[in-house]
Amino acid sequence: MPTDHETRRYWRLRWLSSIQEYSDDHTQHRLWLDTTNINPHWTFFELNSCYFDDLNLGDGGGYSWAVDDGLVSSQEALALGDFHAAAAAYRSPTDDFDHPTILADQKWHEVVAKARWGQHMLLDLINDEEERDALTKQPVA
Repeated sequence: MPTDHETRRYWRLRWLSSIQEYSDDHTQHRLWLDTTNINPHWTFFELNSCYFDDLNLGDGGGYSWAVDDGLVSSQEALALGDFHAAAAAYRSPTDDFDHPTILADQKWHEVVAKARWGQHMLLDLINDEEERDALTKQPVA
């Protein structure tokens, strides 16, 4: 059974990696448009699922429970407020697997920009090297 510290660490690294994936339009273009890519993780649908469902951030309460549980600070939650709201409100113009249309959508560009801004703000709040890496490093795909 993992300790509370290990659970918190795992959740935070997944959370920060998810923010990085939202902010990284280069990797989105590279992998979402790659017709040879068969890894379902590298899709718009899965990006949202990992963030909202796997991290339990999609219930409409946003970060309130995560702050209460000590997973994120109130400053971290505030830094991501605009991004979280924009990502929660975003709907694909056609469907969640129409990657060319999503990547061309100005509203998606706004979500990515807000993720980048939140990422920038988090870097001022996080000193842990492994967490900073999760927030900034392009994933190996």
